[in-house]
Amino acid sequence: MINEYKEPEDFLMDDTFKQYCEGSSHKCVIFWENWIENNPEKKNVVSKAKQLYQILSGNLKPVNEQLAFIDGEISPEIKTRRFSFAHYGIAAALFMAILSGLLYFNSSLTTNPVYKTKNFTTQKGERKKITLIDGTVVFLNAESKIEVENGFNKSERRVSLIGEAFFDVKHDKTRPFLVFTQNFNITVLGTAFNVKSYTGENEAEVALVRGVIKLEDHSPNKNQVILKRGQKVIYHIPQLQLNAAATKNDVEEKLPKIEIVSLTVINKEVVESAWTDNSLIFSSNSFLEIKPVLERWFNVSIDFKDKEVEKYIYTGNFKNEDLITILRNLQKVKHFNFKKKGDQIFITK
Repeated sequence: MINEYKEPEDFLMDDTFKQYCEGSSHKCVIFWENWIENNPEKKNVVSKAKQLYQILSGNLKPVNEQLAFIDGEISPEIKTRRFSFAHYGIAAALFMAILSGLLYFNSSLTTNPVYKTKNFTTQKGERKKITLIDGTVVFLNAESKIEVENGFNKSERRVSLIGEAFFDVKHDKTRPFLVFTQNFNITVLGTAFNVKSYTGENEAEVALVRGVIKLEDHSPNKNQVILKRGQKVIYHIPQLQLNAAATKNDVEEKLPKIEIVSLTVINKEVVESAWTDNSLIFSSNSFLEIKPVLERWFNVSIDFKDKEVEKYIYTGNFKNEDLITILRNLQKVKHFNFKKKGDQIFITK
């Protein structure tokens, strides 16, 4: 299996390789060092994978190197014993706690209110194409907002997103590109991906068309996922509000669920990013799932008068079509009636 790895992304999908890069598992370090020595033809791609992992991890040195540095800085007079591997976990936790404190203190001085932002917004029925100062191209879907920090493109490229956007990131290995959303953060170098994270919706998505990205959510566990080309993360957002009487099952239900699937391709077109080419593609979606897409796309409000109609399932591809044409085509598949009054659409059986 490992011998089939050809791209840096293939190695980054392997948990043992990530532990080797982190220096957090002695067994993984020994295994990969031996494997690399026995497979010299793979040294170049392994080196690229390690460099990519280091950048995606914020350029932190492996844990064993950090500990070696700390141990070397302690003077002989105050050394009582050297670190054994069994103490790496404790030392790493202490190191990260100190580092987190320093970062928090530093961020409290520099990020607020020193950083100013530049906002790009779209209303319902509106879409924008934006080119950032680093050359990154962003397609902003309807009812969405991007905030770009003034410090953008100095040491990092940081943006915040509410809604949906497609990013074609200009490659720059020295300046990671970070996207912050309400549910997760994304770190990339040079790649193309779609992010959908609307306020109030039960699911958020990240679809990777090209390159590699790291996703870390905001849950207490700080779940991390490294995506490779052609994959999509579906982030199921819990809606349950806990109280003092919550059971163990309630707590488990409250935790977010992460699902990794392949991108949906119809007639050689990626469904998740088709909207950037003025196409609306539905793939076995219920009418209820289609509803918010049409509302944002055409700046209307859709009101179902029959619950059964909400469950109708549709598959279709509409490019540069108006709302009435789309509804009439959907009618031919599974019949319903609709009436338009201003910006409101009333749908009955």
